[in-house]
Formats: sequence, C-alpha cells, structure tokens
Amino acid sequence: MTATGQISEDATIQKHIDGLRGIQVPKEKEQFKELNARMDAAWKFIGAHQKTALPIVEAELKEALNEKVPDQFFLLDMGYLLLTHRAEKAATLAEAALEQLDPQVEVVQANWEEVFHFTMKLGASGVEAERYLKQLDRMFLGSDSKITFFRAPHVVKLDPLDVGCMVYGVAGESAAQHLAERLSGFKGQSLERSLQILEGIGSEANVPAVKAIMDTARDYETFSACLTFMMELGGPSGRAAVLKLDAANLDAKSQAYYQKIRPEVEKVNFAAMTVVLEKSDDARASDSKLQRLLDTMEKNDGEDNETPPAAIAKSGIPTARLLAQLKRIRARSFRRETNHVIEDLQITNFLINTLQFKPAKS
Repeated sequence: MTATGQISEDATIQKHIDGLRGIQVPKEKEQFKELNARMDAAWKFIGAHQKTALPIVEAELKEALNEKVPDQFFLLDMGYLLLTHRAEKAATLAEAALEQLDPQVEVVQANWEEVFHFTMKLGASGVEAERYLKQLDRMFLGSDSKITFFRAPHVVKLDPLDVGCMVYGVAGESAAQHLAERLSGFKGQSLERSLQILEGIGSEANVPAVKAIMDTARDYETFSACLTFMMELGGPSGRAAVLKLDAANLDAKSQAYYQKIRPEVEKVNFAAMTVVLEKSDDARASDSKLQRLLDTMEKNDGEDNETPPAAIAKSGIPTARLLAQLKRIRARSFRRETNHVIEDLQITNFLINTLQFKPAKS
C-alpha cells in the first residue's frame, strides 16, 4: 500500500470509529435505521482491515476509558468489537470497559442484548474470574431485562434468570463459589436471584453457604429457593441439611411445604436417582467409549445427542473425574447462547447430583 493509500485507510477507520461516539437512543424509526447502518458499516470495515484497524480501536478505547464522563455506547461497542476479533488478548481491556458501563443508563438498557453477548464472550475468554464476577453482581443480579435474538435456525428467548444463569455459568465453578460466598451479604432480589442461579450452576460444595441462609430464612420464597438447591444440586450434604432442619422457626407456608416434601427427601439416594435415568435411557456404553463421547461433548460446548446419561451414572470411570468433566461441560455449554442450553442443563445437573450421591468404591 502506498503512503497515500495508508493515510486514506487510516482516515476511513477513524471516521467509522468517530461515528460511534456520543450515541444515544434514537427517538424515530428512521434514526434507528441510520444508526444500525452506521454500526454495521463500522464493524464490517474494521473486520475487513483488522491489521490496521484493531490497533487504532485499542488506542481509542484506552483513551475513552480515561474520560471523566464515560461514553457508554462507545465503551460497550468498541470493547465488544475488540474482544470479538482478539479474544483473550483483548480480555483485560474489555474488562475495563465493562467496569465502566452503567446498567441504568438508557443507551445501555437499549443495547442489553449486546451487553449480554459482550459479557458472555468475556466470561469465556479466561479473564480474571473475580474481577469479572464482581461486574456480574453489579450488572445482572438486579436486572429484569429479557433478551430475544435470532441464532440460526432459532429465535432465542431468555428471561432475566436465564440471562443471569448464563453470564455466571460460563465462568464455571468459580462463579458458584463467588455467589455462595456472598449470599449472606445479599438481600431482596439479589439474594433470590443468586439462589436461583446457584440452582443452575452450583454443586455440593456450596451447601454450607446455602444452609446458613436456609437456617435463618423467615419467608417462603427464600426458604423454597434454598430447599430447591439442596435437593437438585446439594448431594448427600444438602439432603442431610434438609432432614436436620428445625422447622419450628419457619413461617406457616414454609412449614407446610417442608412437611409435604420431607417424605420425598428421605427417599432420595443413588439407586433411586439411577432408576429415574434408566426409565428414559437404557443404553449402555463401555467406559472407553463413554470417555470419548464426553470428550467430544466438551469439545462441542455441550452439544450432544449420543451420550447415554444412565451409562454415565453407572460407569467405572472415577466419580471425581466424571464430576469435574461434567462441570466443565456445563460451563462450556453456556457458550452456545440458546434455549437448548437451559433445557440440557436439567439433565446435566441431575447427573451431577446423582454422581454426588454415588457411593465410594470400597
């Protein structure tokens, strides 16, 4: 490229970047069309000239991070763009952009789908977990925003809990530990949402923290959320905590629910849970074949139609190894960002809980 050509390319890149500054929510339909066209053109041109454009985007984003009044849309869009093309190499800078986003600002609310995709990509990038998770507490625990988008060949519809489960879940076990450690400091919607998310991404390791909340719960919503976690992912420790609970301190509705469900809790064990799996799946697989299937499932971000769940529960593969891999598969599955992930989560978590009940070999 000639010097003149380089100057022209740099100028065009800068024009596209500058066109994304100061964006506010359009009031008219035609303004929406113009803005979308401008955004698409910027992303397309920068994507086609990455070698030249991405260093400029990075420099402009760094400068924007130092502004006294953060340009909310610019931080969001440039952080997401850079992360899209540079992945983990851009994670630290993208994290800094996320830290300055205000979830209450209108333009951020209007672009909540992009916030979601940006956050999901960041969570899967290997970014520093605790720094990432603190932003999730701030951005998502109090959010009631739904998301609808097209992901071929389906329309994806995620309610606020689905969104929360995904943005935390994609970070793996560290996310469940993070929420569990902070339960005692949460109140109201943040506490309820945290418990609900743990019902999707937790494990027996989180039982002590949930037990502390359950033992002091004075309302049905909190108590029932704790009980659901204990029975769906709490393993033997969760079952024991429920059976040892002093129901005298519960409110009337919680007491009635506890007395109703306790006989079922007493029946829960590995054998009973395996029977449930066998009713819907009587296929068998050797341990070597099963391991290959699990490895493929992990590689494919949890997408799978071949692995028989009952075979996992009954396999001779060491339980600790199976649990660790299933938790990795669960975390990776969120990267698919579809409703199928939430559907698959039910069987994955049932398997995790079943294996937590599996007796150790003598």
